[in-house]
Amino acid sequence: MALKTLTAEEKRILLATLKQIYDGTPYFQNLPCQVADLNGGEVTIDFPVEQRFCDAKGVAAPGLMMAFCDTLMGFSCRTLGYSVTTLEINMNYVRHVRAGECIRGVGTVVREGDDTNLTEAVIYDADGRIVVKGRASFYILKKPGEQ
Repeated sequence: MALKTLTAEEKRILLATLKQIYDGTPYFQNLPCQVADLNGGEVTIDFPVEQRFCDAKGVAAPGLMMAFCDTLMGFSCRTLGYSVTTLEINMNYVRHVRAGECIRGVGTVVREGDDTNLTEAVIYDADGRIVVKGRASFYILKKPGEQ
């Protein structure tokens, strides 16, 4: 799928919309995410890995990475105006990260369908190495422009 490059004004409006969703969803209050960039069909989010997200050895819990991937991929759908819910998600863990590291994730819509969107996410460590690769399908609750 070709990404849609947004103007500065379109990005500002979309960022405000995503912030409203983020701030209004209790689940997200536990994920200290910061949108770094976005375009139509893609979102880049930074995430500081805090000790509270780690096991006794200081390694980020796999469930945290799944939640972050789900957020990345769901928000990538929202950059196109979709309201979605996760149908299926899977991930491959490539390396671990520790408390104190900041990771960056990129979520991308791969295919827009009639009823579902297919997405991918890649999470990188501070050195740009891949930490996790994920894929998901999302059921479309509302299409762009629908009330």
